[in-house]
Amino acid sequence: MSFWAPGEIRLMFQAVAQAPSVHNIQPWVLELHERSVLLFERWDHAIPRHDPKGRDRLMSCGAALTNLELAMRHLGWESCTALFPDRAYPDLVASVSAVRPYIPTSTERDLYLAIPYRRSQRFRFDGDPLSEDEIRAVRHALVGERVSYHRVTGHEEAEAVATVSEHAAEVLRHDHRYLHELQALTVDRGKARLGIPADRIGHGLFGGLVHSGDPVPDHETLTALIAKECVFVVETVDDTKWDHVLAGQVIQRAWLTATDLGIAASLITQSLQVPEVRTGLSERLQLPGFPHALMRFGRSTRVPKPSPRRPFADVVRES
Repeated sequence: MSFWAPGEIRLMFQAVAQAPSVHNIQPWVLELHERSVLLFERWDHAIPRHDPKGRDRLMSCGAALTNLELAMRHLGWESCTALFPDRAYPDLVASVSAVRPYIPTSTERDLYLAIPYRRSQRFRFDGDPLSEDEIRAVRHALVGERVSYHRVTGHEEAEAVATVSEHAAEVLRHDHRYLHELQALTVDRGKARLGIPADRIGHGLFGGLVHSGDPVPDHETLTALIAKECVFVVETVDDTKWDHVLAGQVIQRAWLTATDLGIAASLITQSLQVPEVRTGLSERLQLPGFPHALMRFGRSTRVPKPSPRRPFADVVRES
């Protein structure tokens, strides 16, 4: 008899399936073992123009790992996670083991319950500014093992982000292979399990995805937009695959924290895949680590519908 009951397996699958991923490719597979679950990275839907080194894919796996840990604790198990536990399997990202019976904390319960409500808000925020308590909660969640943040504040820093974002837009708008890749993953709702539904994409330079026909705001307008928003740069102490997974875990915890507070959020990684943009952002903001993403938080009256998800049989396998 399997250690995991069918209902427990379904609950862990649903939690992982609802994690955010780069272009919604959902690059993970769960393998069930006695008292443990293995999380594998899948390489069958690579996006080499957007994510040439697989950094975003591993951050996506980190987000899925956070959801898996929360689900296991919700089931009443203290969990122990080992990252990249077996060199013989380079696609094995993590092993999560059930150690002993456990009562989840109130924070863990709240984050778990926020999982199905988390959305990516790719459009402009349209509500009041966040309160200091809300910002403090998000900041606290953005700190983890080897992971920290830098909040973009003031006109000078907003202008720095605007400058590198403008450069990224010019590069990507003229990269035909990138545009073809993006178009292939822009889907009609209900007709695909992968990709981003067209009605979920906010076209534009900041907060949206860059298409060839998107207008580029003038520099001052873009700077003012960034200065008005609550934007963080997520960075790690190094640039290894461990750091990428850990960054994804922290990003998801911050996202779920925001969701629990009723705050909208979205992640921007596209521009940081342009090498000179990533370097330029580090230099202009004097970042001590390696930046991986810009994370936006705000309020929105527009609640996006969920993106499509892979079916159970495509995500869960028996050992």
